[in-house]
Amino acid sequence: MANITVSALYIGGKEMPTPALEGVTITREKVWSSDTGRSSSGKMLGTIVAIKSKLTIKWPVLTFDQVKTIENAVSDADDPFVTVKYTDMTGTTVTKTMYFGTPTYTLYSGADGFQYVKDVSVDGIEQ
Repeated sequence: MANITVSALYIGGKEMPTPALEGVTITREKVWSSDTGRSSSGKMLGTIVAIKSKLTIKWPVLTFDQVKTIENAVSDADDPFVTVKYTDMTGTTVTKTMYFGTPTYTLYSGADGFQYVKDVSVDGIEQ
């Protein structure tokens, strides 16, 4: 897995808050044919039909408004497949259609009633 820092991340055409330092992990998942398996001698059989990207995105401490931007982009039940534009591990800007897993948020309260959100993360999986 490659850890990179992206300066611009767009989900559904909207710019997201800047991810944390080393906050984007890219995994390239091999999708194997439905007849993949092991022969009676134990030899692996099958073919790779596609290689899909998975992004694990983590953000630093965020305001409530920044969290709303992320939540609106990754949690639309009416349109679960959205375009994601980011810089990949080769330095190339790519656009892929992805769906998102369940985002996580930790609410934190500080002195004088100041509140913010930390430990924000979500996985985007290429369609």
